[in-house]
Amino acid sequence: MKKTIFLSVILCLFSAKSFSQTKEERSKISSYSNKLANQKLLTSLNEGEISRRTRLNNFLNSNPSYIKRLTIGEFGIQELIDILPNGDMIYAKTDNLGAGITARANKLYSGGTLGLNIQGQNMIAGVWDGGNIRETHQEFMNGSASKITNADGSTYAAHATHVMGTILAKGVLPSVKGLAFNASGISYDWNSDLVEMLGEAGNGLLVSNHSYGFGALSSVWFYGAYDSRAKQIDEICYNNPFYLPVFSAGNSRNETTAPGSTQIANKFGYDMIFGHGNAKNVMTVAAVEQVDEYVGPSSVVMSSFSSWGPSDDGRIKPDISMKGVNVRSTLATSNTATGFMSGTSMASPGITGVVLLVQQYYNQLYSNYMKAATAKGLILHTADETGFFSGPDYEYGWGLVNAEKAAITIQNRNSTTTNKSIIDELTLANNATYTKTITATGTNPLKISISWTDPQAPVANSGTNDPSTKYLVNDLDIKVTKDGVNYYPWKLEGMLAPYSPATNTTTNDVDNFERVDINNPSGTYTITVTHKGTLSGGSQNFTLIATSDNLSTLSTSEAIKANDSKVDFYPNPAKNYIKINEKDKDLLINIYDVSGKLVLTYKLVDNTINISELVKGNYLANFITKKGEIKSFKFIKD
Repeated sequence: MKKTIFLSVILCLFSAKSFSQTKEERSKISSYSNKLANQKLLTSLNEGEISRRTRLNNFLNSNPSYIKRLTIGEFGIQELIDILPNGDMIYAKTDNLGAGITARANKLYSGGTLGLNIQGQNMIAGVWDGGNIRETHQEFMNGSASKITNADGSTYAAHATHVMGTILAKGVLPSVKGLAFNASGISYDWNSDLVEMLGEAGNGLLVSNHSYGFGALSSVWFYGAYDSRAKQIDEICYNNPFYLPVFSAGNSRNETTAPGSTQIANKFGYDMIFGHGNAKNVMTVAAVEQVDEYVGPSSVVMSSFSSWGPSDDGRIKPDISMKGVNVRSTLATSNTATGFMSGTSMASPGITGVVLLVQQYYNQLYSNYMKAATAKGLILHTADETGFFSGPDYEYGWGLVNAEKAAITIQNRNSTTTNKSIIDELTLANNATYTKTITATGTNPLKISISWTDPQAPVANSGTNDPSTKYLVNDLDIKVTKDGVNYYPWKLEGMLAPYSPATNTTTNDVDNFERVDINNPSGTYTITVTHKGTLSGGSQNFTLIATSDNLSTLSTSEAIKANDSKVDFYPNPAKNYIKINEKDKDLLINIYDVSGKLVLTYKLVDNTINISELVKGNYLANFITKKGEIKSFKFIKD
């Protein structure tokens, strides 16, 4: 008997016309991508895509009466996209003014309480869905030109058009205004999505919106599974460190047929998120009802359908919550049509819109965009508390998104006048220890977090129910110490007790976002970041975020212990250039200031590093040779 595999999908969009990021900005982002690794992955993905199309065409030719694409309900789509060699059938299925209020995004708009004008100008969103956007809709037109690009040939789809509108509808009709209503978008259908995502990420795309998982409908193994698509998406993100895909959590918690109903009965509604929604480096979004004013956890009401985590290895999924109930947005039936939809499909584009806004604001203040780990970490760090217990859970994730708090954290970043936040993009070398000493006071908690884009796990689940495998590759740890007392990050217990409150009494060995919360801070605290085992690649980029009512930095250090080798370089002190005697070509050199902040990443060409843009001072540089050897040296910029 053939198994049937279900692929649940929720989508969004992206575009690159007159309101797009500049060519120079995208080129700068693209320069940080690992081109060699991208090409190797592209070859693998293309081979898989050719095999998929061959299998599908052979099946359809042998079964000419089979209906490949069906309409589900009023707006949904289900499409057969693959037949696996074992006979498994894979389907893709589609799983705002109120959204802006719920996310507090309206505080960033012109006339908002923050006094900003952050509305998505010059930003781009990517969406993969079951069809194209009606690009001629009045909400997408700027004069005679559309701000939407349909990148591949497909028919208009109500679901895709609704998702795009949630991100960036102009607000001709105010009640359908998108979160980043001055942004533009590009739209793809879901065929060849991984190949297309890799291409866009390598060309400088910052964020895209999706929601799809897959698994056998005759089995429950795929719930919570880190499957092959989750692994491939993690690899895309790792190769392209500025790219952040946003996924819906799925709508499986009210299913009445097996295996969904079986899983609900056995797991009490937990462990319901499909496949690549369990990827480590994406944002997976839960759907809640509209929040007109947040006054505490009771303000946030969970939807009846939103899928709950955890992933099989106990990671916190979903990551964040957003309005997904009765969202009004654009439809594809006419150039003025609008309508209501509910689902995590409608929640994830709200988060995509918030990512656009905070990236725009960060770039406006600091002339560069955040890495994906920073953008994700910032949104999770500043989320409002939800649920019955303090800390994260497997229902709401880290809580309700708060774009206003995220913007304030960006505004106060490393300021000597406001003293309220730190956002540092750093690198931890193998066998290194990073420390920072701060003082903090206030009635609101001191929050300190680390976030990183983790390498893809070496193995993926292909049919085992609830394996014990842990998929974290580079296991960083954060600990905060004061007067001999250690403060640890939040951690959940996985399927052993998914409904139990989070604990903060030990290190976290599964999540690639960790946060320490300290109530009523007062005094001096030492932040320590270390790692377990050996770091894949010889080092791991990570982002440190800290917020408090009053915050100041006393000192920073990074001790590089083992594996250092002597570097032959000159001159020192140097004014504009440093020459390095290395045989390897195209090495990436990371340069840090005395605070430990990464200030320059430079590709070594002709054995020369251009340091002319650095201010005078002392610096530390390190790099990894083609043999995996870590080398570092200190120099003085004159």
